[in-house]
Amino acid sequence: PADEQARRTSRLILLSVCIGQTIVGLDQRAIMVALPTLTGAFNAAFTSVQWTVLVYDLVLIGLIITMGRLGDLFGRRRFYSIGFLIFVTASAVCGLAQTVSQLICFRAIQAIGGSMIAANGRAILSVNLPPQERGRALGFASTAYHIGFLIGPSLGGFLIDTIGWRWIFYINLPFSLFGAYLAWKIVPETRSQERPSIDVAGALLLLLTNGLFIYTIDQLPRVGWRHPAFLVTLALSFVALVFLLLAEAKAKTPILILSMFRARLFSAGIASLFLIAGTFSAINFLLPFYLQNLLGYSPSQVGWIIVADSVVIMVMAPLAGALSDRLGSRLLCTAGCAVIVAAQVFVAALDLHAPILRIMFPLALWGVGWALFNSPNQSAILGAVAADKIGAAAGMIATTARTGGAMGIVLAATLFSSLLSAAGLSGALIESPKSWSAAPQTFIGAFSRTVHIVNGFSLLALIFSALRGQRRD
Repeated sequence: PADEQARRTSRLILLSVCIGQTIVGLDQRAIMVALPTLTGAFNAAFTSVQWTVLVYDLVLIGLIITMGRLGDLFGRRRFYSIGFLIFVTASAVCGLAQTVSQLICFRAIQAIGGSMIAANGRAILSVNLPPQERGRALGFASTAYHIGFLIGPSLGGFLIDTIGWRWIFYINLPFSLFGAYLAWKIVPETRSQERPSIDVAGALLLLLTNGLFIYTIDQLPRVGWRHPAFLVTLALSFVALVFLLLAEAKAKTPILILSMFRARLFSAGIASLFLIAGTFSAINFLLPFYLQNLLGYSPSQVGWIIVADSVVIMVMAPLAGALSDRLGSRLLCTAGCAVIVAAQVFVAALDLHAPILRIMFPLALWGVGWALFNSPNQSAILGAVAADKIGAAAGMIATTARTGGAMGIVLAATLFSSLLSAAGLSGALIESPKSWSAAPQTFIGAFSRTVHIVNGFSLLALIFSALRGQRRD
């Protein structure tokens, strides 16, 4: 009976974490579908409405490590449950927003709750489940996120067309409340044995560093790398980073625990995650332009095509996580990176006459590689640190993936534009995707070369994965 009760508790803990991952993924994609509707509903410019998305990422990147560390110190269950309550409250007021400024403000509050859920969910799995089940559980959590990521666009579009855009936020309410209830009733409280203290300077510098850097990345495609605003904000972000590293080296209980990087398994896992996330975002940024502006697919068709990888990931992620419990991370992560490299070679070979199956095949292969890489890599990273640092490590995973993704988009945009400019195209033509059909061969050539260059970072990730060393349980 005791064993059966333990298994039941483990399943409920996993369910609570999966609920959190699903609603975060669903909300992230549903808001993207609503942007055109919000522009009309608030009579606002797109440059204003886009901050409903950007502010969420800025707050999440700036706070997620902080929230993981606070969970380590003051209780992971407490912060995870409070995160649900903040998320559900902010979702409700997002649905009640009367101006775009209000919605942006409420989305920032929603991101605070999202950061608490994201930072502490995986840590709760790692602490409360035995090591031999950790990889499979993380695989299920990854699948739950991709379920939300997959159904977000279709569900969001359906809600907008039938009962209104406000329901893309209201739909979060019952699931968030149920997740909060499960977390508070089922999840055991765990925390570090350190004396509780908050690294206020580190938290503020981390938020400032990431905020400045992501803002700089967002502005680069608009103003160019020579613009004073870009150069100044980039310099300020590096200055903030220097002060952050100095502050964390002296802090008694730092938010960013630099000593974790002394473990080769941890540092190699973080580096490979940064590179793989960057290449994924870079190519995902370019693919819609290729499909819509060069091949002529409609936006709805593009949406169905690009979910091929998410479908594969949902199926394979739990299997890969279970295999990592037996085989460790090095073999699976290296194999996953190799599959990703191969998939991106196929993407680079796409031309102006590629049939739909030829397009979807490398995307599905992409999903196989990501599934083989992601869950084992997360398990390795969390297993490479002490139990009282798991929350900070989980926060580092999420921050690394999002920062790598932002860098990937900048890299893709910069390379693609530079290659087109070198081919002699004017700035006006480059900035107008609707005009790309006037010189399709030039654009497909730049697309192919950009993918090949970006794929070099996947090769580097493969090397890091192969040299990561043995797992530590």
